[in-house]
Amino acid sequence: MLKTLFARLRDRRTAGSPTGFRVGELPDSERWVAFIAEFDQLRRVAPGQRLYSRLGSTRLRVLIPAEELARLLPVCVVPLARVVGALRPDGLGSPCAIVLGKLAARKVAAMTRELDRWLDWIAARARTTPIFADLSDDYAAHAPAFREPFLAEYQHRLAETCTLVVPCEALREALAPRARRGIVVIEDPYESIAAQPVRVARSTPLRLCWFGNLGELNVGLLARELRAVALDEAGQAMHFQLVADESSRQLVGQVARAVVEVNPRCTVTFTPWSLAATRAGIDASDFVLLPQDYESAWGRVKSHNRLVEAIRGGRLAVASPIPAYQELSQYAWVGGSLAAGLRWARDHPEEAVQRVEAGQAYVEARFSPRVVGQKWAHALGVA
Repeated sequence: MLKTLFARLRDRRTAGSPTGFRVGELPDSERWVAFIAEFDQLRRVAPGQRLYSRLGSTRLRVLIPAEELARLLPVCVVPLARVVGALRPDGLGSPCAIVLGKLAARKVAAMTRELDRWLDWIAARARTTPIFADLSDDYAAHAPAFREPFLAEYQHRLAETCTLVVPCEALREALAPRARRGIVVIEDPYESIAAQPVRVARSTPLRLCWFGNLGELNVGLLARELRAVALDEAGQAMHFQLVADESSRQLVGQVARAVVEVNPRCTVTFTPWSLAATRAGIDASDFVLLPQDYESAWGRVKSHNRLVEAIRGGRLAVASPIPAYQELSQYAWVGGSLAAGLRWARDHPEEAVQRVEAGQAYVEARFSPRVVGQKWAHALGVA
């Protein structure tokens, strides 16, 4: 199916064009930036323009940085499907920098043949143009779980030819030994329009929110952690709201059964993911729970973004001790037992409020789109 899709897209090229792009689609200036990503159409980004994708990595690592950089110079977002397997090394015009957006691990595993040729194009083009590969996962650490060694090969070949860009220090440390062209940390920007009033409450039932990507790799962890919270509060009425992609509905059912089994006074509801649904879920909660695998190589290198959004939403997050969360531990509760963290939060409401209020000021100074855009400009040499 993927091969058919790429074949159709290649066939759409203008007759006689070796590049796959029509005249005028790309800037003719020598000072512009190309972001290549899983996006639906080629777009010249207007300064401050807000574009949307359902993929979090595309929004946070491509679209928001592109929108900020467009205040300085022309920027284009180029669909991956327009370029994979279709270009000569010189076929993208003359941008001063190229940024390769992150691909989901499952997509990399499904596109080994196309991406193998794509890597050859990257290596050839990198001789004349600075290329930056944005990675927010450790593909090599994911390779055993997906039973796909090409994940590690893909990451290693990018590290040989591109400057790597990662969202947190833990991932930088993991990838730095192979980063021959260097590696730079640029955090995920927050997405919320405005910081919300801080509230720490004890509703009846206690309202708890979790949001994120839910799949086979993390459903067991989520079930265990929420089950432990429910068991610790045996006899206490609690409501868990889980916000995830519609495809996760059955997995949420697994989590719900694990929770209700140990505390029948608990309820678990599923909300299909959207930006609005996530914000509403945070707003309706008393506390946000952010369990994360902090022992595995792939889990401990996750970014700050969900904790940042909880702080922006005015709620205390009770989170697992991955390094990125530990960096923000002054503004949340971070530790190995979410049940213990929830007890602390309920017993120390005034301190919890102070943490979140201080966190909102810190987040504004470090994770705003403007600040993150400036880091991208410096990294790409266009500041």
